[in-house]
Amino acid sequence: MIIIHQMAKVGSTAIYNALNRAGIETLQTHNLGEQHLIHNIRSFLNPMYPVERLRNELGLFNEQIIASKQIELSRLPGNPRQKIITLSRDPVIRWFSALVQNFSFLKPNVDIFFEEQNGKPPVNDLESFDCIFNAMLKMISQSDGMLGSDEFKQHFLHTKHLESENSNNILRQIGAELMVPFTWFQSNILDLIGIDIYAQPITDGLLITGNKCFDLLYIKFENLRRERIRTEQVISEFAGKEIKLISENVSHGKEGFDALQELEDKYFPLFMDCPNIRNSIYCRHFNYPEPS
Repeated sequence: MIIIHQMAKVGSTAIYNALNRAGIETLQTHNLGEQHLIHNIRSFLNPMYPVERLRNELGLFNEQIIASKQIELSRLPGNPRQKIITLSRDPVIRWFSALVQNFSFLKPNVDIFFEEQNGKPPVNDLESFDCIFNAMLKMISQSDGMLGSDEFKQHFLHTKHLESENSNNILRQIGAELMVPFTWFQSNILDLIGIDIYAQPITDGLLITGNKCFDLLYIKFENLRRERIRTEQVISEFAGKEIKLISENVSHGKEGFDALQELEDKYFPLFMDCPNIRNSIYCRHFNYPEPS
């Protein structure tokens, strides 16, 4: 069995499907362990959590339960080492991809945010999301800490960024997914399996490492297309079977894709030029933004 354990929207579906085609039992998870399982249940039961979204995520939750059990079994003496694959992706591009994925759930609140800030309803999705992205950029730029730091966490969660508390809550809702990459490898790799990926140099977007209980393969998302053949070779070596990747884009054509793609083109350089993002541990270690 191989567990693909990664944050959402980093291209893991292509690897998951490739491993399944090769006949390898594979689980796909975004977070693992008892603490995260309890957190997810609480989120699911929150009145603000849409039933439709819950139904969409139950499959992943089932795999999360099984994978969490497998992780614990791998710690027991005499049991085989568990193989885990994880990935990173440019944090801003990943954020926009996550917003497309959750567009239908986020759009009503983004429209409310625009109307509260401007005293009128937005003309279209482009206008409403442009307004909240601009507010996000200001909020990040005004922080004294880099993303991933305790200083930034306090700034993000506890500073009154806008006069309306409802607008503040919506701003945090939209920004929460952007924050994920900057702490994910600490809470979901280091704390979970005891491997510090930040303590190991990554020069070509690939790394195989491990400890007495786990084997870990790290893949940079951008390698899936740019270095596909080399990445296939490394995954095949790690899995013990020949693996063939097929590129998959599950966001293209979804509701909100065109508007958010246009805004990504506008805001990507602005966010990545912000020192509080560019100089973060995450961006420096995984080499984001990529050299042009």
